[in-house]
Amino acid sequence: MRKFVLGLAIVLVACNIASAKEYITLESPAGNTIVDEKGSWILGPYDNLHVDYMKASNEFVYGSFYENGQKRYVNLSNLSYLPAGYEYEFDYYYARALTDGGFKLVNSNGTYAINDVVHNYSAINDKLILGQKGDYWYLYNKTNGVQIMGNPIKGGWENIKFYWSAVDKKNLFEIYTADGYIKYVTDEGILLSESEALNLIHTNNYEKSTTGDGSGYGDFSTEKFFSRSPSNEYVLFAEIDKKGNTLYGMRTSENTLVIPAVYTSIKHLGKKFDYFVVTDKNHKYGIIDSLNKIVVPFEFDSYERLSDRSFVLKYSKGVQIFNAHLGNLYNDGYDSIDTSKPIYVLNKVTTATKGQKKYVIDTNSGYEVFQLPDYDDDITSFYNDLYVYKSDGKYGLMDYEGHIVVEPKFDKVTIDEPLLAAYIKEMESFDK
Repeated sequence: MRKFVLGLAIVLVACNIASAKEYITLESPAGNTIVDEKGSWILGPYDNLHVDYMKASNEFVYGSFYENGQKRYVNLSNLSYLPAGYEYEFDYYYARALTDGGFKLVNSNGTYAINDVVHNYSAINDKLILGQKGDYWYLYNKTNGVQIMGNPIKGGWENIKFYWSAVDKKNLFEIYTADGYIKYVTDEGILLSESEALNLIHTNNYEKSTTGDGSGYGDFSTEKFFSRSPSNEYVLFAEIDKKGNTLYGMRTSENTLVIPAVYTSIKHLGKKFDYFVVTDKNHKYGIIDSLNKIVVPFEFDSYERLSDRSFVLKYSKGVQIFNAHLGNLYNDGYDSIDTSKPIYVLNKVTTATKGQKKYVIDTNSGYEVFQLPDYDDDITSFYNDLYVYKSDGKYGLMDYEGHIVVEPKFDKVTIDEPLLAAYIKEMESFDK
C-alpha cells in the first residue's frame, strides 16, 4: 500500500511542481500530510512529516518524516529522496549530510556533490566544486561527488587561475597544487594533460584572467512595504497656551512649521504618508493632512494600528478603517475588528463583525474580502491568497474567495513558517 501511495505522490507532484510555491502541513492522528497552496496533495500521511527548510524557491524545500522507525529526508519539489542514515542541514543549493568530523554534500536531486567528508565547500560552476579537508582543498565533480584529482590545493581559490575563450564561451582552470604540480581542468570537469591544455588554449584563443565567469544565486525580490513607524521628516514640538494647557504641533527636520501647536496630541501615521492622527480640546480623535486640513472629523474615542497603512478608529457606533496610503475613511463600519492577531496576519487579513455575521477584511486596503460561514469561525494565518480556516476547534484551508479548499478537520495547519518568519523580520525592521 505504501508503494502505491508513493507512486501516486510522484504522479501528483509532477503535475503540480511548476506552480507549487507553498507547502502546507496538515496534522492529524493518522500522521502529517503536506499539500500545496491549492490544497493538492504532495506527500503523506507520515509520522512527524514536516517542512524542514525553504529558501525562496521550489528547488530548496525539504521535508523529513519517519518510516519504519528511520528518519528520511525528501526534496518536496521533485520528491528526490536524500541518502538515508544522516541528519541534514540545508544551505542554498545543497544539503549537508552530517557525519563525524564534517559532512558530505548532497545536491537537491539527491545525488552527492561531494561524496567525501569535508568541513567547508565552495562552488566553482555548475559542474565543479571545492571541498576542504583540514588545511587543503580538493576538486570534485558536482554531478556525482567524485574527486577529479587527488592532488591537494593550498588556499582554494587563490591558487586557481582562469582562462576564458570568446570562441568556446567556456573557462579553462589552471590549478596550482600544494605538492608542486600544475593541473588543467575544463568547465565540464575533464582533467587535461599540459599538452592538451596548451593546444586548447592556442586553438580557441583562451586568454588568462584574474577572475572567473561567475554567476549569482538569483534575485529573490520581496514585497515593498510602507514604513510602520513615524517619519524622521517631522519633529514634534509643544507650546503652552494662555490657560496653561500643553498643545502640540509638527515641524520639519529643517525647522519649517507644518502643523501649528493647537492639538492636545499629534502623531504622524508613518513614512510616505501625509496624515497625522490628532486629538482636539475635547480629546476626540480625528485625522488631518500636512496642510492642517481635516480629513476625518473629531468624533472618535480611540485609534489603533491595523496594518502598515491602515488604522481602526473607534467610537460609540462601532469602528471604521482609515487607509493612510489612499487617504480614505471607509464608510462601511463594523461592530468590531480583531486587532489581536499576530503581526504577520494583521498586515494581510483579519476578521470583523457586524450583527451576527463575521467577515474577512484585507487590512492593507480596508476592503471586505468575503463572509465566513459561521459567526464563531476565524482566519488564523495566511500565505498569498490562501488562508488557514478555523471552525469548531479544527483547522483547514480556504481560498481568496472564501471557498473551503481543505475541510477543517485537522489539529494544526502550518504554512511556510520560514517565509513567514522572514516576512515578520522585514516588517519589524521598519519599526527601528
